Amino acid sequence: MKRLLVDIGLYQSKVAYVEDDKIVDLFIQDKMDEKLQGNIYRGIVKNVLLGMEAAFVDIGIDKNAYLKLSKGHNIKTGQEVLVQVNKEAINDKGPKITQEISIPGRYLVLMPTRDDIAISNKIKDKEEIKRIKSIIEEIDIKGMGLIIRTDAIDKEKIDFENDINQTLKTWNEIQTSNKLGMGSKALYKDLDITLKVIRDVFTSDFEKIIVNNKQEYEKIVDVLTKIDKSFKNKVEHFDEGLDLFDYYKVKKDLKTALNRKVWLKNGAYIIIDKTEAMTVIDVNTGKFTGKLGLDETVFKTNLEACKEIARQIRLRNVAGIIIIDFIDMKKDNYKQQILKKLQIYLNKDKTKARVLGMTNLGLVEVVRKKSNDTLDKYFKTECIYCSGQGSLKSKNKILNDIEKEIIRIKKHTNLEKVMFKASNHIFNLVKEDDFKYVKEISKYYDINIEFSEDKDLTPNKIITIY
Repeated sequence: MKRLLVDIGLYQSKVAYVEDDKIVDLFIQDKMDEKLQGNIYRGIVKNVLLGMEAAFVDIGIDKNAYLKLSKGHNIKTGQEVLVQVNKEAINDKGPKITQEISIPGRYLVLMPTRDDIAISNKIKDKEEIKRIKSIIEEIDIKGMGLIIRTDAIDKEKIDFENDINQTLKTWNEIQTSNKLGMGSKALYKDLDITLKVIRDVFTSDFEKIIVNNKQEYEKIVDVLTKIDKSFKNKVEHFDEGLDLFDYYKVKKDLKTALNRKVWLKNGAYIIIDKTEAMTVIDVNTGKFTGKLGLDETVFKTNLEACKEIARQIRLRNVAGIIIIDFIDMKKDNYKQQILKKLQIYLNKDKTKARVLGMTNLGLVEVVRKKSNDTLDKYFKTECIYCSGQGSLKSKNKILNDIEKEIIRIKKHTNLEKVMFKASNHIFNLVKEDDFKYVKEISKYYDINIEFSEDKDLTPNKIITIY
């Protein structure tokens, strides 16, 4: 049973992909931290580094973007270029951009600057590949390139035509906007988090999309009805007075994904540690002793760990080098089965992850492509009391918690005023902008919010006084 839970807040929106009552993936959008990936800009080249075959481009944000140039390029300082962000800014580095534009549809991606057709390597059936290619050849794509997405399986010509027409319309609008005015300019912004997940994740086998916001509910219904009128019945509006994630019992799952230790069903557990260079995962038998011999008990524990490790990697959005220390196995056959099973579970993830093999020390090496921020970044901030060894709630998380508490109070009481007592850390964090966001929550829900500091509270603590 697959569901999408859409939790819309003033400062943070979350979409949880839930399968068999467990979170498989979580998509987050912080309203105060706008993402640029996928956006298309008209940029101005500020500097060309010939030795590095790179350029820095002004796209209208506070940091110049980094553009890797192809050999034999003729780009010069001051030139206007059409570019797309393919990697977010990190720390003091600006975003990475490309001149290879891509406009995603539901079943395909239009590549206006190319003229070839590629098919997702997740489509394995040769007959299906042949069928899709023959359909595409019948459609006029005006000499542009296409990437056929995995969701294109079993789709008909009309589905591809609708997708191509929509992406071509977007491309024409971008070109028209590019011709107007001068200087750096945003020409196209990718969809917000909800519609992006609908486009990239939702398929007909999802049972429900449950939304806690009426406006977002109507927007989703409108989009899905255009795809298939029957999809309208899959969208459900949830009572805005309740915590959606709490009601569907996925909050505990989310909390586990922020913990260092994760317990497995059989009593074993895994430890996940992130270092500067890599992520290290250690598998332990814990309380699991098994009823078979030692080899079989170890093998069964490692098999159980494979599934949870793949889920945690995806949910936490772990990227880069991942080292997994499975419990030592003597039999080569068992080792090969573990590597194979781990790759099978990782293949369910849309972000590419590859098992490289096992070292002489028995450590499994995995690499996963970086896509978005890790889960930690959305919910935690570096602790000022322990120099980053621990973590504190982020500002967005604090505001989200306050909003949820106000919704609960509004739903179940007649109170017109609520007081929050907060630790020194939380109080100062919220006070930074003269309580601007708390005032917005107060105004939006029509309830007076007072905020006071209690120096006796621990750094992550905030309590409600009625």
